[in-house]
Amino acid sequence: MIYSRTCQYAIWAMIELAKRQATDGNQWVKAEQVAQAIGLPFPMTAKVLQMLAHAQLLASVRGPTGGFRLLKAQKEIRLIDIVLAIDGPALLERCILGLPQCNAENPCPVHRYWRPLRDRLCAIIEQVTLADLVKTTVPTTTKRAASAALAAP
Repeated sequence: MIYSRTCQYAIWAMIELAKRQATDGNQWVKAEQVAQAIGLPFPMTAKVLQMLAHAQLLASVRGPTGGFRLLKAQKEIRLIDIVLAIDGPALLERCILGLPQCNAENPCPVHRYWRPLRDRLCAIIEQVTLADLVKTTVPTTTKRAASAALAAP
């Protein structure tokens, strides 16, 4: 797994919000609705949505008519924006073995293999947009599948 589970959940949540905005216009979507649609517990979903709002990918409004919505058009939000909002830049810079001293001058045994893969991964997630994910994603995750994902090591 390249991304944290929290990052995966954030991607699922962003896809769900994008789908809803595409069908419902610019309506506010409640965290409970997103949680139910993607099959995650409400507290985890609310935490992830707040992280995305803090990163200025989502707008949020409290209250009975509030909720969350995308701040930009789907085609303007890149996968890297979501990854950086949740996992931060260290994911794209750190050693695959987790060695803190690994760098170009002091490479670990896997560095020369990992670096080109990491660079390619970065190039891909810089290009893929939320609109691309919405177009190519499978139907919304069921609670059963999400529960299995939560239970997996």
